[in-house]
Amino acid sequence: MAAMTQPATEITANETEIKQAMSALRLDGWVDDLMDEIELNRRLKTSLEQADRGETYPIEELKKQVMEKFANGYYDRKQS
Repeated sequence: MAAMTQPATEITANETEIKQAMSALRLDGWVDDLMDEIELNRRLKTSLEQADRGETYPIEELKKQVMEKFANGYYDRKQS
């Protein structure tokens, strides 16, 4: 007999709630990494949805934007 699967329930929390929970668990040092991971997952989901709809983005434009961000220090990690 095949097992029935339940749809995943999406749980949302804001940044403050996440920071408070991480602090309660004494994981303060990982807050920035977790927030980065959440943002990357959000962007990946958006990108996959766009790809599924056939929306594309010219690689030349992407390269230009990424190089501008590198030049402006966008990807530099802030040390606390």
